[in-house]
Amino acid sequence: MEAVTTKKIRHSDVRDRIYEYLCGTKAHPSANTIDNDLKPSIPKLSLGTVYTNLKLFEELGQVIRVANVKGFERYDADTSEHVHFVCEECGAVIDVEDANIRAAKKACQMGQAKIKNIQIVLHGTCEECSNHS
Repeated sequence: MEAVTTKKIRHSDVRDRIYEYLCGTKAHPSANTIDNDLKPSIPKLSLGTVYTNLKLFEELGQVIRVANVKGFERYDADTSEHVHFVCEECGAVIDVEDANIRAAKKACQMGQAKIKNIQIVLHGTCEECSNHS
């Protein structure tokens, strides 16, 4: 994804920690989860700071907003084209391996349209929640 902003960005240790956290998880956390998980090691961290940095990361193409799950936006540092599954019961966001993105792109192409990015989010009930119903 191409960078949208051209403004000079000062280095920030807190920003680095937030980004490292996102890169180190497959859980697709919300801003609240990031704040709660990092607060013990960064006591002065605020939810506003987390949101500000998530917005910046999105503008820079470093993270994607996957979906709104139970009222909370969920984020992913894996910006490669891949499919997500959202469980409407437990709220899990799961990467779908081996999804055929090329076929989806081909199906979506219209005339001379050029697709820059594709995100597919499937909604349903995960295997674990299905087994408990």
